[in-house]
Amino acid sequence: MVAILVILFLLWLMGYGPFTVLHIILFRFNGLAVTIWDLLIFFVLIWLVGSLPSPFRQIAVVFILIWILSLLGVIAVAGLSSILVIAIIVGVLLYVLSGGGN
Repeated sequence: MVAILVILFLLWLMGYGPFTVLHIILFRFNGLAVTIWDLLIFFVLIWLVGSLPSPFRQIAVVFILIWILSLLGVIAVAGLSSILVIAIIVGVLLYVLSGGGN
């Protein structure tokens, strides 16, 4: 669990700058360019959500659904991706600090 948190933090900390090779556009959907970097972050978030305990998992799934709807242009929520990352990091920290399911 801590390894997932460290990976997510490092990906968030690196931002979009250092790896230009990961900025190859795979496809465009609704005017949005989807790159390898976007997919990498998305899969790490899905992996992290799958390892959370039930209440945090349900909250994170709702945030991810709202995030996907906002990316598709169905709803408009400013800064939702940052809120999503912060919410998942806080959830994992609370889970780890509470004993990690022991």
